[in-house]
Amino acid sequence: MFQTRVPRMFVFAAAFTLIGLFFLAPYPTQSQDDDPVITFTPYPENPVFVRGLDEEWAGACGTMFAPQVVQAEGMFYMFYTGSCERLGRPAAIGYAQSTDGIQWTPAPNNPILEPDGSGYDAMCVSIGVPVYENEQWIMYYAGNSNPCAGPGQHIGRTTAASLDGEWVRDEEPLLEAGQPGDWDEGFIMPHAVIHTEEGYVMFYSGGSEFLLPLPRLVGMATSEDGLHWTKYNDPQTNEAAYANSDPILEINADGTSRTFSAWSLDVAKTDQGWEMIFSSPCPRAEADVCPTFIGYATSEDGVRWQTYRSEEAAVLTRQDVNEDWASHCICHPSFIQVDGEYRLYFVGCTDEMNDCQIGLATGTITR
Repeated sequence: MFQTRVPRMFVFAAAFTLIGLFFLAPYPTQSQDDDPVITFTPYPENPVFVRGLDEEWAGACGTMFAPQVVQAEGMFYMFYTGSCERLGRPAAIGYAQSTDGIQWTPAPNNPILEPDGSGYDAMCVSIGVPVYENEQWIMYYAGNSNPCAGPGQHIGRTTAASLDGEWVRDEEPLLEAGQPGDWDEGFIMPHAVIHTEEGYVMFYSGGSEFLLPLPRLVGMATSEDGLHWTKYNDPQTNEAAYANSDPILEINADGTSRTFSAWSLDVAKTDQGWEMIFSSPCPRAEADVCPTFIGYATSEDGVRWQTYRSEEAAVLTRQDVNEDWASHCICHPSFIQVDGEYRLYFVGCTDEMNDCQIGLATGTITR
């Protein structure tokens, strides 16, 4: 495997405080009459998945973040990003499996996807988004061709016949950051890929610079085959930043709309439409602006979203978790439904560099 020396400060984890500054603008809140009824309870034996104590990948020498949980073949699978600084290994992707979604066993061959020093993902692969269909595993991920200073400017795709088999990368990225001056010119990373009757829909985030306190917006792309993607573009927007594509919108309580900014998110399509669970700072955050609030949003078309940001409508807050292991922030939500109940997996971190674990909360959403 190609190896390179990286700074001791692992950039993804270090960026929590910087990225939190994106959200200093006040949030609109919805009327409680319009809020869905949301009730979630943190699992009492959190965290459910922890970093190893040894200096191994995603262990004591590195970090872990960005879980994505799916069900397939009667099992639960959690894909996650990790690193190991001591070995000079940048971000890579591994997985763990579980029979009940609570007790997790890391794969013995982790990481299953790592940079090899060439191509658009030469230096970092991260934010793995798995899709299992037709007895094949497909994973979309963020690829960086530069030393690991964020997710990079490419979204790639890799496939495998089985989780124990070889992962075969596509030679070219499927989706790339925008052109100079575009809203997503600096970086791009996937968060959810959904197969619908019309084709595939991808939700991703992007911005002009990952490590500076600039807006991180959410975009949407569509594809008929999962290989050739087109970013959503509103032809009525003429500003330079939105000439080639547009971020999706949120609908405020007064009916107006604005672009939707979020730290991380997950999306599902249901009989009632689209639903999103996202992470951001608390709506009342002033000084402490790390992501501490996990909220809910709904949409009829996947483009215009109604967000619920009031504290009464929170899915989960750092205060709800109220544990030392998540004392600094909670973020990177991933959710599934099991027997009518939501299972929300999320990352919790302390203020110590790289000290992140993965927790679970269960609950219901009625709208």
